[in-house]
Amino acid sequence: MAKRKSFGGDGLQSGKKQKTNHVHEAPTSEEVHTARQLQHLLTFEQDLRKGRHGLQSFKIVLDSIINDDEKKPAHLEILLEFLESSRPREVEDEVPIYLPDIMETWSMASQMNNENVMSAVPVVLALLLRIISANVDLASYGLGICRTLLQKRQQELIAKNLSADKGKDFIISPTLRLLREAICLDGGALAAPIFRARANTFRSLARNMGLRYIGEGKEDPKRPSVRTNATRLLLSCLKLLHNEAKRDILLQKDIVAALMRHLRDDPPSLIYEILDVLKTSVVQDKKLPKDVKIKILNAHSLTRIASLYGYSKELPAIEGESEDRKLSVEDAAHEILLVTCTDATVGIRRSEQGYYPEGISADAFALDTDGSSHLDFGLDSIPWMTKFEKEVPVRNMLLAEFIESLRPWSSIKQSELLLAIFEASPELVARYFLQKKSFTFEPKLSATWMGYAALLYNVIELPVPPFFGRANGYAMAPPPTSVVLDNIIPPPMTLKALTRCLTSKSKLISFYAIRMLVLALKKLDRVLDMHREASSSPNSPWEESARRIVDGFYQRIPDMKDIIGCYRTLTDADLLQREAASQLILLYYEVIPQFALKAKFDVSPILLATIQKIEAAEGVSENLVMIALELEHLCAVAKYSPSMRWFSRTPGTPTSPFTTLLRLFTEKTTALSGETLSQVLSHVANEYQLVEGGSRLSGLDPLIAALRKAGQTDPAIWSFLDNCAERCSRTPTKYLEMMEQQTQNVDKGQGFIRTCPLLASIAEQLPFFVSSSPGQSSLKQLASLLRDYLRCSLEAGVDSMFLENMSNLLSNGIGDAKLGGKIKLSKRKSTSKSGADVPAEGLNSLPQTGEEASDISTSQLSPQELEDKLAVPILSSKDNSLLRWASKLPEELVEEDYAASLILLLSSEHVSIRQEALTNVVKMATKIKESTYEEKEQIWLLLMELAESAKEIIIDGPLPSILVVFACRAIDILKNPLHCLYTKVNLFLTSGPVWQPDRIPLLQAILQEGPTVDGTYYTEISWLLGFLVDSLRTPQDVALFHQRKVFERLFALPTNPYMGPNLRTQVLRILYRATCIAGGSDTAITRFGAVSWLVSQRDTSLDKMESALYQAMIKRLWDTCDQSRITTWSKGSIERLV
Repeated sequence: MAKRKSFGGDGLQSGKKQKTNHVHEAPTSEEVHTARQLQHLLTFEQDLRKGRHGLQSFKIVLDSIINDDEKKPAHLEILLEFLESSRPREVEDEVPIYLPDIMETWSMASQMNNENVMSAVPVVLALLLRIISANVDLASYGLGICRTLLQKRQQELIAKNLSADKGKDFIISPTLRLLREAICLDGGALAAPIFRARANTFRSLARNMGLRYIGEGKEDPKRPSVRTNATRLLLSCLKLLHNEAKRDILLQKDIVAALMRHLRDDPPSLIYEILDVLKTSVVQDKKLPKDVKIKILNAHSLTRIASLYGYSKELPAIEGESEDRKLSVEDAAHEILLVTCTDATVGIRRSEQGYYPEGISADAFALDTDGSSHLDFGLDSIPWMTKFEKEVPVRNMLLAEFIESLRPWSSIKQSELLLAIFEASPELVARYFLQKKSFTFEPKLSATWMGYAALLYNVIELPVPPFFGRANGYAMAPPPTSVVLDNIIPPPMTLKALTRCLTSKSKLISFYAIRMLVLALKKLDRVLDMHREASSSPNSPWEESARRIVDGFYQRIPDMKDIIGCYRTLTDADLLQREAASQLILLYYEVIPQFALKAKFDVSPILLATIQKIEAAEGVSENLVMIALELEHLCAVAKYSPSMRWFSRTPGTPTSPFTTLLRLFTEKTTALSGETLSQVLSHVANEYQLVEGGSRLSGLDPLIAALRKAGQTDPAIWSFLDNCAERCSRTPTKYLEMMEQQTQNVDKGQGFIRTCPLLASIAEQLPFFVSSSPGQSSLKQLASLLRDYLRCSLEAGVDSMFLENMSNLLSNGIGDAKLGGKIKLSKRKSTSKSGADVPAEGLNSLPQTGEEASDISTSQLSPQELEDKLAVPILSSKDNSLLRWASKLPEELVEEDYAASLILLLSSEHVSIRQEALTNVVKMATKIKESTYEEKEQIWLLLMELAESAKEIIIDGPLPSILVVFACRAIDILKNPLHCLYTKVNLFLTSGPVWQPDRIPLLQAILQEGPTVDGTYYTEISWLLGFLVDSLRTPQDVALFHQRKVFERLFALPTNPYMGPNLRTQVLRILYRATCIAGGSDTAITRFGAVSWLVSQRDTSLDKMESALYQAMIKRLWDTCDQSRITTWSKGSIERLV
């Protein structure tokens, strides 16, 4: 049988069967003037060419409306009339079909396999739905059309279009646009039904998302590719669907993989949309479970997003564009990666234990206190302590895999991302460098090495997580030594690499190495401090761990001689390097002194050379500041160096190093006003007995104050002072005996007598200085200096009888009656108003004398009056609280405080009562939840969280007062939704299932965050103060207040000038309650500075009664404290205040 011949659209005969639908003929059309004409054109015809003619005419009408041309009003009126005339009539038990003729034409085209019409129908329907979406009045027509599309017949047509051959994008793309318009219609009203029909509506979606643009040049935004349309359909679903539907979509691996596979090749506009939807509808959707987010934000997806770093296909800037869109693609990708990888609440990061690897229990370790049972091997008895030198298991394995794909040395933003991840998840640091074997630090002055060095510098600079990553204080066992060391000094920084860096000819390489070692030593110092905080005894595992960390650190850093050698090779022009190297040497001495003292280092020549550079400098410049910093470091090093000769003059220098430093410190105040120099000078003066130690003030402060007041001092005077200091340091015993003679008539019963050997040396040598015939101006300046020195010494607490004898010796020794009269110390007691420029931390902070205290108002409050004003009764439980609640209604339990009374029993001294109370709290919670009480959910949640928090604690002792009182007071808030703290209490309850006994609820939320309701700040403060005073009941509560720095925060509140007297009184009530607890007054005085605060409040108060209240509180503290201990601690100053 011969084959039948078929003819294509071009009339050419072919021996093979041809599909006529492959030929694209240009569609015909006509201008539409009336709705009736349009309806006639769209009437179903067997001849599909006529049907295509009508669809094209309809498309021209819709394009005119969308493009807003001059015919838009007329065409819009035609469209409205057409939609109204084609609305189906409501027939019972029949599903209405909108636009039936178009649907029939689509069906016929599908049967005939006419691809032109199969494409034209979705084009027209998508445009129609787009117009309807912009007009609220037409929403009913749009919903009707979409419901028609959801009928089985139309679903099959959609599915056939979506599954067309890959090359037929002219069919697939319009169908995808139609579905997207249908989903977005009326705010996603039909998004869920369309998703439920996903077997047809999402047919071949993953395949279609892979059909990207493969033409030349850039993709035309007006003619998007199949991938662009399919991706926008998916994004619309993620934005509009409910969480369960989103979950179903994200669990389809093929769709998720297709979305990310060609991300870098997409146009910028599509990338912006993808990243924005992922950020807002997935990452920041707190209702979406984390395990679902991980399905789309897995390591593969994160790597694809990270590939956008360095993206080059940017859109041109458009004026008036939104700020978000002004971000580059790289910045947008960086934002979402930061949120995804670092935010544990909305991202994919899981909570972890910081420096403690995954899978270990740091609290399962305990020392054996019974030495007779077996030997104690310390850290060696912990099996996991040495397991993590080669591999570190982590909980955030997804992030660990992702960061290995980053190239932080080649991109600043990738480096920022990696560092942010490290800071949020410290557990990843050690694993990253152990896995990154190709990461080398061998010195090569290249861009790659600089990137490596910058990354390592920033990693070392990362802070040590609190408690090494633990949430609730230090664990019983310290973290593994290898993990801690890898965080302090990463493995790529080997001893060999660092040594080669220090000896490199490139100054930049050596500078990087020095700065990184400085940071590493500072971090080591912080780690050792934390080990000391966690250590409970000298034999604790924390002490042994600290020793092992130091030993391991020794093995990774260069010797001291290498650092000194590098420092000596630096020229005077290398200011930054010299400052950094001197700081590094200082840190060696301060942090690891045993390691530093192995090398012999004579700092004297370098110190003298630096001093000479300071003296030669004129004015103040950046160079001088750097030299001054270097000098401060060297001075601190000299303090630790046993070979330093402080009082030896070298040839060519007029004074010794000590006197030269003193001169620079007092004269060049702008460049050399650092605290380090002051401490060094005071240390040397005490060490060589120039002044007497033991005081809270430096004995050198009076001389410094007098020299600063004198200004530019004559060189002859400096030589004289240098000679006196040198003699005093060489023979201190001689001057100590001299001072004994001068104070033999002083009453020894008054306690410690403070004198000054340097002043005695000056008095002895003054006649010899006068005999050397100095100029008259020098003598006048010296007389003024000695007068100020004596007065400042008197202000600093030096014995007045000793100073009077010294002034007589000085006035006689100067050989001039007039000048001697200036030096003579006046009989009246000098005050701080003498004009001497005494350091702020010194003389001006002396305790108030008894005479000054006597000027306070004579109004006095008796202890009973003070108790009446400040005493607050302690909360107590009602009688039979364990039994009476069972017969009450849920409303009565809350409103009449039966619940609060039962909660108070959790702090009972008897374990049986506490356990019975806990059982009854759970029963009460169940009873309230099953009732119709309005606030039952919140009350139930509060009681159950309280029970969960108490079940482990009450076995060992009473529940902390802070939790008991908070639960009672929170019930009062929850039963009143109008309370200003209602929102904050609910947020607290939903933040976690267990309350931490070492934290104070709502303390930070009230003091550091603004009020939830405007104008309620002082109401919240008042509630907090009442809560705190009720919570302060036992010595353990005082310890908690000390740990959380509660009193420091409370004492800062009255500094607010708008704070009323009632609130200030509430602060005093808390302090008064502390004095009623054993040891509370001692802690308040020695730890909280309560007396100093009360004195300052008393002196600044304008109300006499309020001043009397503060004075009475000072007396109350004194009466209730350990007076002998406090007298020793304060040197009698508090007793004088009382």
